[in-house]
Amino acid sequence: MTFTVPHTALEQLESQVRQALHTTDDSALDVLGYGEITLVLRLRTEAGSFACKRLPAFSDPARFESYRRSLDEYLRRLAERGLTVAPTEVWHTRAPSGRVTAYCVQRELPSERLCSRLLHTEDDVWAKNFFARFLDRVHATVHHGLGLDAQASNWIDMDGELTYLDVTTPLMRDTRGRERLDVRLFFTSLPWVLRDAVRLSMATSIFDKFYEPRGVLLDFLGNLHKERLDSLVPAFLEQANARLAQPLTAEEVAAYYRGDARMWELIQRLRAADRLWHRKVRRRPYPFLLPPPVAR
Repeated sequence: MTFTVPHTALEQLESQVRQALHTTDDSALDVLGYGEITLVLRLRTEAGSFACKRLPAFSDPARFESYRRSLDEYLRRLAERGLTVAPTEVWHTRAPSGRVTAYCVQRELPSERLCSRLLHTEDDVWAKNFFARFLDRVHATVHHGLGLDAQASNWIDMDGELTYLDVTTPLMRDTRGRERLDVRLFFTSLPWVLRDAVRLSMATSIFDKFYEPRGVLLDFLGNLHKERLDSLVPAFLEQANARLAQPLTAEEVAAYYRGDARMWELIQRLRAADRLWHRKVRRRPYPFLLPPPVAR
């Protein structure tokens, strides 16, 4: 399924976002969801409805083009591994200063088919079947140079086909195990005096798990606690451990989730403090739209 991003409509969307940043009133925006770093906006057009994920601003066109090449490669490599990925386009606009604002755009798919929702509404038979298919895709895709952020909210089930949605962060490493992602870009929403310290102390704990199936499964199962689906953990552990050389335990999953929740709570508090400083002290608009408090 291919599509053409409606450029005029995206320009209008970005204008609305900038207005929201200046006025601190985002009520005119149609928010589909918040990630830990970015948010997803709905864009309704005559060509259909789109899910638009706003990226952190790029300091110059070269940095943006590097990201776009990386994303294209990531999409190609996932497809080569047999993973079905929602068709994704990148739209961007350049300011007179040279800074680039960009969106990853996908056609909006039925939200009731998100796997995080289906795990609430479908029965245990469906859940077991879903997790078996999920395990197949994780084990076929993930290795030391190619990663997945595979929590349940990043998948949609359409006619029995699992489709992966969240490709905004291309998870690839080089032969020396270094992130090919522009990690600094995704920490620009932190106070500048803390960015390097947080990046150096937390980047490993954030990214390492995505490059081996056991870590991906630990993250998936841990996030079931956030989704209020922890009752599924025992059955899913049994399925997962049948395919892991080093079994996971319910205690490990719960401990992982507690640590992950504390880390993201700290990051979001730092971002909120930085927003307050921008608005009250510097008297300038804060350049990011932050999520509301998340129950973890």
